[in-house]
Parts: sequence; structure tokens; C-alpha cells
Amino acid sequence: MTENVPPPPAGILREPQQQRSREKVARILAATTRLLEEHAYEEIGTKLIAAEAGVSIGVLYRFFPDKHAIAGTLTLRWLDEFLELTERALAGPRPATAGELTSRVLDAHVRFRREQPGFRGLWFNGPPQPALRAYDEENDARLAAAIRTVLVSDYGYPDTPAFALRTALAVSTTGKLLDTAFRHRPEGDEAVLAEIRLMLNGWLLDRSRSSG
Repeated sequence: MTENVPPPPAGILREPQQQRSREKVARILAATTRLLEEHAYEEIGTKLIAAEAGVSIGVLYRFFPDKHAIAGTLTLRWLDEFLELTERALAGPRPATAGELTSRVLDAHVRFRREQPGFRGLWFNGPPQPALRAYDEENDARLAAAIRTVLVSDYGYPDTPAFALRTALAVSTTGKLLDTAFRHRPEGDEAVLAEIRLMLNGWLLDRSRSSG
């Protein structure tokens, strides 16, 4: 994963040091995602999560003060995964065109949203998480920087402030449009996904706009 990742906000759990603790936390988080597939966030409590995870309520409270902390930890890990899957897509063999590369990155994000249990239930219907806003923004900045670096080094796009701004805006806009595509459709709205590809190819990757 990219170095110099900012620390999580207070109350959000990072990976515990001990293996047994990591296993228990993983069970709690996995149980929460399973429950989110069948229940609204408001219907899920810590007792139900503990029972689903096969741990005592005392063990759960050792790591999480309440279910909102579990939600925050899941969200943070998903934000980390957004960056990691982007880096994996960028690290693969370079396709012939920049458009194919950005499509590969986009496809990775689409697959995650389709396949990650509990994602839609928490992402769209969970509690507001203002503590994660700055982390999310910094995550987008790192994601944009990773994409821009490859476009500049391997596809000849200009290493300029204007192109850096365009890449940052494209990443932010793509994230919001992905939310639009998946808010009401588990597989994503294909019309919206097609518009995202059109935006990336017709705006971010348009070389006539990239000379500044």
C-alpha cells in the first residue's frame, strides 16, 4: 500500500498488533457486513453483531465502544481498499491506450461495489461520518496522484498543475457518479457507468485539453 497514509480519526480502529486480536476484529467486521446484507443499519446492534461473530459482547466492546465505531472502521478500510485496488490496476501490464488503463481502474472499483458484502447498506444508509471526511479527501488526492503519475510517465500527458487539477477533479467526480450508479442498483446503473467512461475519455484523456 502507498506509504505516508494519514492516521485514522480518533475512535476508528486500525489493525491490532496481536494475531488473536486481529482475528476477532476480522470476525466482528465480517459479521457486520453479513448483517448489513439482510438488515437496515438501524436494526443492527452490538449484541446482534457479537452473536453473529461468535464472540461475547465484552470482547466486542474491548475493540469497539459502539456500532458506529464498527461502521467507521469498515468505512476506513474500504477507503484504503479503493486506493489499493487502484494501485493494483495501475501496476498491471500497461495497455496500449490510456483509455484502456482508466477503464481497468474503473472496472476494479465497479467490481468492488458489486461484490463487497454490506457495502451499499452502510455506504448509503449508515450514519454520517464527518470524522472521516478529511481522510476521504486525502485518499482521493493519493488516488489521483497515482493515476496522474502513470498517465504522465507512460502515456505522455503533461506534468502540469492544470493536468494535476483535472485528474483530481476526475477522481472526485467519478466517485460521486459511482455513488449515483450504485445507490439504488446493486449491479450499478449501466447508463451512468457508460457516462463515467465517456467523461474520462472525453475530458480527462482528451489531449487537446491537456496542453496547459
